[in-house]
Amino acid sequence: MTLKRIAILCVMLMPTLVFGQGNDPSPAEKCRFVTAADLADAAAPAFGEYPTAAAKVVSASQLDLKSNPIARRYRTVLRREMAEGPNYAGHYRLAFWGCGASCAMFAVINLRTGSVITPKEFGYVLGTNLAADDFLAGAPSDGWGFRFMRNSSLLVVLGAPDEDESKTGAYYFVLQDEKLHLIHTTIPTKNCENTKP
Repeated sequence: MTLKRIAILCVMLMPTLVFGQGNDPSPAEKCRFVTAADLADAAAPAFGEYPTAAAKVVSASQLDLKSNPIARRYRTVLRREMAEGPNYAGHYRLAFWGCGASCAMFAVINLRTGSVITPKEFGYVLGTNLAADDFLAGAPSDGWGFRFMRNSSLLVVLGAPDEDESKTGAYYFVLQDEKLHLIHTTIPTKNCENTKP
């Protein structure tokens, strides 16, 4: 079983571990989780607003280890992802992998040059309080907290950035000029303290 599948399985089982099998969660437990309804945002950008033409990809012969600090550290998973071909923004590959229970790191790889791109805002996301599998269900996501399309440069990352659970939400990035630019954020406001257990 690959690390990616193990990470996805951990995220899928998290509600069962938190709530227990067969036990209905209390209102307070339910309130802690961020759902697809919590992330609904009329002002959020859509994939169709950032179209990218699908292009024939001639893959780089090797990963550019000097392009990003994580390229050398995670070279094995990044090389394996490169071999899978493009899945994002025309000739790019969105790669993500587990970094612990309910945690995922990610990077975008330019399959033409082998360069690795990461956002400056955060390096990984935590999905402990995330229950939004059906958020943006029309976008093929490969599971977990990433929503992306081959014909769009929009990338939506769900979860708590760098384990800051107070900021669990949806982060909208656009790939432009070989950089991921954060263009919109949706962080739901929930008052769970007044919810009876």
